[in-house]
Amino acid sequence: MRQRPANSNLSPQQSRRLDCFLASTGFGCNPSQSRTAREAEFARLDRLPDGALASMGLNRRGLAAHVYRDLFHIGAK
Repeated sequence: MRQRPANSNLSPQQSRRLDCFLASTGFGCNPSQSRTAREAEFARLDRLPDGALASMGLNRRGLAAHVYRDLFHIGAK
C-alpha cells in the first residue's frame, strides 16, 4: 500500500489519479518540490461541481494535466 504524507490535501483516490498522471506523462521528471502546492490546487478544483469545471473549460479527467500544464503540455488547455 502506498503511503501519503499526513499533511496531504488529497484523498487516496485523488492521490492515485495524480500519481497515474505523473507516472504516464512525467517519465523522467520529478516535480516533488512543487507537489504540495499543486496538490492543493488539484484538491481545490476537484471539489468544484462539474458545472463549475465546465464553465472553466475543464473536466475532472483533465485536472492533473491542468495543474501541471506549465511542465507537461499534453492534454492541457
